[in-house]
Amino acid sequence: MTTILINTQLTILTYLIVGFFLSKTGLIDGQAQLFISNLTINVLLPASVFTSFLTGMSMDLLISLGTILILAILLEVFLSLASKIPSSRFTPSEACIAHYGYLVSNGGLIGTPVIESLFGPVGVMCCNVFMIPTRIMAFSAGESIFNPSLKRTPKAILFSILTNKILVVMALGLAMIGFHLSLPAPVLTALQKIGGCLAPFSLILVGSMLAQKVKLNAAMIKNVAWITLIRLLAIPLAALGICLFLHLDFQTTAVITLLMGMPVGSSCASFAKKYRGNEAFASAVVLISTLLSTMTLVLLMKLIELAF
Repeated sequence: MTTILINTQLTILTYLIVGFFLSKTGLIDGQAQLFISNLTINVLLPASVFTSFLTGMSMDLLISLGTILILAILLEVFLSLASKIPSSRFTPSEACIAHYGYLVSNGGLIGTPVIESLFGPVGVMCCNVFMIPTRIMAFSAGESIFNPSLKRTPKAILFSILTNKILVVMALGLAMIGFHLSLPAPVLTALQKIGGCLAPFSLILVGSMLAQKVKLNAAMIKNVAWITLIRLLAIPLAALGICLFLHLDFQTTAVITLLMGMPVGSSCASFAKKYRGNEAFASAVVLISTLLSTMTLVLLMKLIELAF
């Protein structure tokens, strides 16, 4: 598994480099980034998730998915509480970025191809079930973290959850399994091909976002390193310890640990820009955590294998 992950990380790094240079040469500008982002979030990712749920569902898999979802909720609640603990280390503009960075990882755009390379369509299914609380947190609480004056009603939060495209296609996939429905072979093949474009498009997009210039002072560099250390190592190692304590199987443990060790979500920089926060600091956190994750994920995978 470690060898597979190393090859996957090298592939991911290649995609990131391609996106980086496409942005630097002007072939991907802000407008192109917006198009690729909309295409990835609204078409490619839903297609990948939907087709993964059509691979069949056994009782063991259903139990595994339930376990993953329960742990995902508990871990997200713990991170939400822990990230609110005041710290004199950060300035107010950095504190909101740290808070968001601990809560929201890039498990959707980077985690999906990583887990798929290790466990195939079933891995994609597990990945997206685990990401449910993170996606809810990213959009329901994300804006309030960067803009405390923004108050969202429970009705608005519920509406945003129920209309989330990923949750909708997951429910649709489960319904098709439950009612023993199937798609015509040509349609299924087309959707699988579309979903197969997720990795290159999403990773090139992330690479293009990493191309912006970032200027940091010494104090900011230390804080970026602190957030990165917690996001890439402390959080996933704690998750690994919980999985081992509960005697979970290898696949469930690997999915949970690796997804908890994903870099800070690229939406962190987007929120900082939207609300005129410390955009340079947010961009640096996303950049450094993304690049270092290519190594730390391999380390985590090796530790998981040694544990089993």
